[in-house]
Amino acid sequence: MRSKRTPIEEGIGFSRPLLERLALYYQIATRAGEEGQDAISSAFLASLIGIDATLVRKDMAAAGITGRPKVGYSIAEVIAHLDEVLGLTDRNDAILIGSGDLGSAIARYPGFSRYGLKLAAVFDIDPSKVGRSIGGHVVLPMEKCKSFIEIFRIQIAIITAPASVAQEIADWLVRKGIKAIWNFAPVHLRVPDDVAVRNENLALGLAQLIHMFKYKRSQEPAPPPEAPELEEKSIPEQAERP
Repeated sequence: MRSKRTPIEEGIGFSRPLLERLALYYQIATRAGEEGQDAISSAFLASLIGIDATLVRKDMAAAGITGRPKVGYSIAEVIAHLDEVLGLTDRNDAILIGSGDLGSAIARYPGFSRYGLKLAAVFDIDPSKVGRSIGGHVVLPMEKCKSFIEIFRIQIAIITAPASVAQEIADWLVRKGIKAIWNFAPVHLRVPDDVAVRNENLALGLAQLIHMFKYKRSQEPAPPPEAPELEEKSIPEQAERP
């Protein structure tokens, strides 16, 4: 049972780290439910994510989810509450700007629907890419983007365009009424306060990964020195008897 109103119901936004953890809990709970489990513990969630179980319990309480001692959290309740908190019960249509390698991969990804996102159209400024079929979508010219946003009341856009034009595209999208941008271009976008933006800097992520890899490798104990090889002494042949 929910003992009090959640921060979302009170009009209070969750922090980005908390939202990321809640999304992970949702993924794990969904997978566990598909495997036939009906409950999941904070210790189990904590072990998979690499955090303390106390933090898991605080996160669940913030989302309005209560568990039972020695039983854990009902998977059905976790999924139902996080569906609501993360906004996954609503269908959100989005457009994709940029149909290069990364944009094509995103257009083909089938898992967005589980999180309430439907890719409605793909646009590109490059005439050589217009008309191609990607993930079931025919790439449309940017000239048609304005009318598409207005007709279908699109408020979410995904940008995979080059860094040199990403800010210009973002500014144009905001002027056309876009209120949320998921940015994969290697540049930090600047948007008005009433527009949500998520910058996915893949280059930064790679740099952080390499740094962690080098650090962890530097902490590994040095291998023991190899024993010196002994020179094999030739055994003199036994002198033949006369």
